[in-house]
Amino acid sequence: MRRPVQPAARSNRPQYSPRSPIREEKSGWKAATTPPPLSVEAVESLLSQWRGSRRVARVDPLDGGLMNRNYKVRFADSGEVFVLRFFDRDPLACAKEAAVLRLVSGDVPVPRVLHVDPNGAEGFPAFLVLEFIDGISLRELKRRGDLRSIGQAAYDAGRALAGLARHRFDRSGLLTPALTIEPGKYENATTSALIDHFAESPVFQRRIDATLTRRVKAWARSREGQILGPPRISLVHGDFNAANMLVREQNGSWIVAAILDWEFAFAGSLLCDVGNMLRYERADRPRFEPHFSRGCIDGGLELAADWREQARLADLPALCELLSRDAIPDAVVDELREMIADTAQ
Repeated sequence: MRRPVQPAARSNRPQYSPRSPIREEKSGWKAATTPPPLSVEAVESLLSQWRGSRRVARVDPLDGGLMNRNYKVRFADSGEVFVLRFFDRDPLACAKEAAVLRLVSGDVPVPRVLHVDPNGAEGFPAFLVLEFIDGISLRELKRRGDLRSIGQAAYDAGRALAGLARHRFDRSGLLTPALTIEPGKYENATTSALIDHFAESPVFQRRIDATLTRRVKAWARSREGQILGPPRISLVHGDFNAANMLVREQNGSWIVAAILDWEFAFAGSLLCDVGNMLRYERADRPRFEPHFSRGCIDGGLELAADWREQARLADLPALCELLSRDAIPDAVVDELREMIADTAQ
């Protein structure tokens, strides 16, 4: 068993290069279009079987969704508020996200699932009705610059992430709506094998030159060979970052109120989420560290002495996968290319 280490000592190597401009989490990652207005009548009709006699008073688009639409809906009589979430990118992810939310609800702060329609209706794709959680994004809190508040929230995010380790799987891979491992090319795939797979994409090859690709592959193989023992396989959020966390102040301290957007959840190493969370962290201007990793350890997650390097390696396939997608804005492509180049040094 690896011995956990205290994370107070900072690595000299930044998560993001000191020569790079300071970026905020996904600051340039904008939805292709603003969610269109949705009428009260349309929502009442869509939710007629679930809402019963309750009438809808108003419907407002919610900011922040990159691939799926989210709306804040208020009932007229009770004033009850909930979120209507449409799965525009992948309707099949609706049932999986609902299952994951129910699975982790006792271990991680998440909104309650109130209603699921995995098939969609009336011209709308699959959708969830979720509990509305009050708060601001951790990304917004980070922008305010209060280091004490940011550190408190980052610590709680680490404790929350450790809760996912309670949900174990016998092998890694994509998850079905039944939360079983989907057979196929991602089942038990190694990090270097995943990078090789995404690097074969013609879209990836248009964006990353052959020299950098060779360097990335070589770096991944060399680091992968230095890790002792197989990783512990558990539930992984898959998009664990400040933009997908709602935080709020409670009893004088900032806590995580809810972790959102579980459509990319899979079975793998939680170091994938650690690496995602710290993509934009800089050694010369830390925000989340050492609070986040201390929260992970206090929550029961074991971190080896070289956990930072392992987390960078675990996050690399996700960066490569993003660059294999067609519909990525040029500004995001540049940002991803830079992060990949900085990682494989």
